[in-house]
Amino acid sequence: MTAPPATTELTGFGLAAALELTPDADRDPATADLVRRALDDHGVLVLRGLHLDNARYRDFAGAFGTREAVFPAAHRDPGWPEIRLQSNVAGEGVAAGGEYWHADGPLTEVPTALTFLLCERAPADGGETLFADMRRALDLLDPADRERAGGALGRYPCREIAVREMRDAGVPPEEQAAKLAELRDLTHPVVRTHPRTGRPALYLNQQWMTAVVGEPDDALLQRLYAAATAPGNVYRHRWRPGDLLLWDNAAVMHRALPPGPGSLKTTRRITIAGAPVPSPRPSEAA
Repeated sequence: MTAPPATTELTGFGLAAALELTPDADRDPATADLVRRALDDHGVLVLRGLHLDNARYRDFAGAFGTREAVFPAAHRDPGWPEIRLQSNVAGEGVAAGGEYWHADGPLTEVPTALTFLLCERAPADGGETLFADMRRALDLLDPADRERAGGALGRYPCREIAVREMRDAGVPPEEQAAKLAELRDLTHPVVRTHPRTGRPALYLNQQWMTAVVGEPDDALLQRLYAAATAPGNVYRHRWRPGDLLLWDNAAVMHRALPPGPGSLKTTRRITIAGAPVPSPRPSEAA
């Protein structure tokens, strides 16, 4: 019997791990179980060794849940409605954004669960992706702030921000109207309990979350970001061609850095729809 691949932790505090897989490991149903267990522990996984075309990539991601359709349609890899093509190469996909701290998919009542990102071209300079451990960030908060965060809601004015985002992205008017019909303004708990592990974590977003409901100013919010993004709580991923990153949006948030001048970066993204996540009572988040 072949021994399972070793998991190599990439930080000294439990965030992020690497798995070296065989080229066809995606075809083995046991791989998804192994990856899911490792993801529960580490929040971010770097999977190396797989040789995936779009069809195998789509099928492997589908083993983890329902794949979300890419919006807007212009950002799709042609012929692949669930794969987002991201590139700084002119005429090839959409210029990858996300240069702010966020978790993916806050525009629905149940946010996006998992994100896959497959690297085709890795930049020679810059272009790293940063990850913050939101579970550990909650643990490290001052007790008073942890208690306040545990019972708090974040305000997400989705419609207002979506109008601006779609206008700036040049989304056709009819596609804008269809998307707006799906959206409503939301609140999400500032602390969410993971549906598999039961571990609570902060849930923040610098683009879509504009305030903590009931707070007179943003002082608490700024302290939460400071704790989450402290250098000792962040993993910096330097890309290699063929890297497949998988992260859990209920456990981490991330931020993309721009590639350096003249460096090319191309990735393909698939997101997995979430399941309802309970918010902990204040005593559970303490």
